[in-house]
Amino acid sequence: METSPNPGTSSSNHQRSKGDAEAHLRHLIEQRPLQTLITALSPAEIYLVGGSVRDAFLTTADTDLDLATSLTALEIKERCDRHGIRIIETGIQHGTVLAVIDETHIEVTTFRVPSSRDVHTAARDIATDLSGRDFTINALAFDVRTHQFIDPFDGLTDLENKALKGVGITEERFLEDPLRILRMIRFGDAQGRVIEQETLTAAKKHVALLEKVSRERIKGELDKILTSSFPHLGVRRIHEIGGLPYTIPELIPSVGFEQNKFHIHDVFDHTLWVLERTPADLILRWSAIFHDIGKPHTLSVDPDGSRHFYSHETVSEDLSKKRMKELKFSTDDTRAIASIVRHHMRPLDCGAPGVRRIIRDLGPQLTQWRQFKAADSPPTFSDKEFLTVADRFDQLLTTELAKRSGPSYGKLAVTGDDLKELGVQPGPQMGKLLKELEELVIEDPTVNTKENLLAEARQRLERNPS
Repeated sequence: METSPNPGTSSSNHQRSKGDAEAHLRHLIEQRPLQTLITALSPAEIYLVGGSVRDAFLTTADTDLDLATSLTALEIKERCDRHGIRIIETGIQHGTVLAVIDETHIEVTTFRVPSSRDVHTAARDIATDLSGRDFTINALAFDVRTHQFIDPFDGLTDLENKALKGVGITEERFLEDPLRILRMIRFGDAQGRVIEQETLTAAKKHVALLEKVSRERIKGELDKILTSSFPHLGVRRIHEIGGLPYTIPELIPSVGFEQNKFHIHDVFDHTLWVLERTPADLILRWSAIFHDIGKPHTLSVDPDGSRHFYSHETVSEDLSKKRMKELKFSTDDTRAIASIVRHHMRPLDCGAPGVRRIIRDLGPQLTQWRQFKAADSPPTFSDKEFLTVADRFDQLLTTELAKRSGPSYGKLAVTGDDLKELGVQPGPQMGKLLKELEELVIEDPTVNTKENLLAEARQRLERNPS
């Protein structure tokens, strides 16, 4: 277990030289999936485009493989069929065919004229196609035959300078697909690039268009922002351009909302502070976003001015579930995030019984919860204070986890059927009694025998027969 705050990635990706990037792309082209497809489509014009070209200059894992070609979608399909290449036709009406070779998915698209994402008009050349890309660092192509870079908008310079600029008239790019406003933040602030002012101004002007974008696409882009190197800067930019109402409206009340003596930030800034410190794990970073959204709704103030947010974790859980339903999170992710949010206030300084309850209540989220506690340690704590408490907790946790293979850590030694024999009928009384026995075992696992628990149950029934 980690015993100290674990900040997210603190630096952007290092860059390769142009020669190294070219060598990287040539290596990709020589691999069987791309080589097979290029052979099938030749002698047409074929270019690697998009993320694979951009990321060839970065020390990141390869992104999805995309090709642009002079062939029409039907011609692509015919040539793939002729060479026995499996294809998926779901995007053929948009000029796109998905080829599947050795379980590698390669998207092949006909050169297109800039337009809305729902309309495909074939273009004559790669330069016209690139003129409809969103940002200059994405308007790059690599000729698979000549191994030359095509860079009509000086995207390589922007990549080197860590700058983000729209292609052509940026407003037109955002009007074609408003999701590009969030892509601007993902490729910009969240990855450590500076957004050009004209591009930023256009995003602010048209941010309300995000309302028209499907929730699934919004969620997909937010996921990528949150798992970037600088997620906190990305979320701050979403707020600054007025994008929270269309993405995570639950954060709006937290902006500027004062906390209490245990905090040095308002709720929004604290959220970003925790987000910055979490590992690049989607469950943890969404937990950071949601963990305190209930605070503005639970404020109480003592006569002396002390501010409290009692049960804010419960309200945060409820609000987060509504947002996750709206954004169509998976059931498993919703359950995991809600669990961390619900239990994020559980203290590390809790003793052995408390550790056992945490093991029970967090279940599969135990490790992630422990990582989150490091990220969400009170800002007023010194590192030394936190480490002292955390080390003690981790030692207890290790001990309790080791004990779980013992008989006293099995299932509760009595069942509902055992309680029926004592005259307890299924219902609230039985549930309450089983819960009380479970708490007894958590306090002292050695009492978890059928004989002990039935004796305890009889005594409790005698004291409270109803």
